[in-house]
Amino acid sequence: MKCMKFWMYIFALVLLSGCVEEQEYPAYDSKKNYCGPEGKLSGPNTNPLSGASFNKACYEHDKCYALCEKTKKTQDYCDSQFRGIMDDSCDAQLDNLMNKCEEYGKWNPLRYACIAKVRAQISSCWAQASAYHNFVSYGGRAIGSYTCDDSKWA
Repeated sequence: MKCMKFWMYIFALVLLSGCVEEQEYPAYDSKKNYCGPEGKLSGPNTNPLSGASFNKACYEHDKCYALCEKTKKTQDYCDSQFRGIMDDSCDAQLDNLMNKCEEYGKWNPLRYACIAKVRAQISSCWAQASAYHNFVSYGGRAIGSYTCDDSKWA
């Protein structure tokens, strides 16, 4: 019986440790704009031409920066993850918009006009993702957003 109590205690401790870890950073709130320095001017969290959202990418980036000391994630890692999530958002929106173009039918000239428009929209999305990535890569530490010392674990 003592052994069972011991394992139940260990199991409860493992479960609680996971819950505590989740509590260390606020949960994602889709109504909040996470793109931009906390408490300062925020940038657009959606690409205006394609409609792709970068808000979740910005949230994950903020979270990665905030927990870098604990997780030992470098600024390069956080910034690369940020770019990847934004690119995934652009790619998903590309698929969504291209599917709408297919509704015109294979031989309809409007389909080809739609495809050309989508390519311009998605190019804008990838350009915005690149600009955001470059801004945080070169400015994250300079403006005090990334505060970890990578040299300790890099």
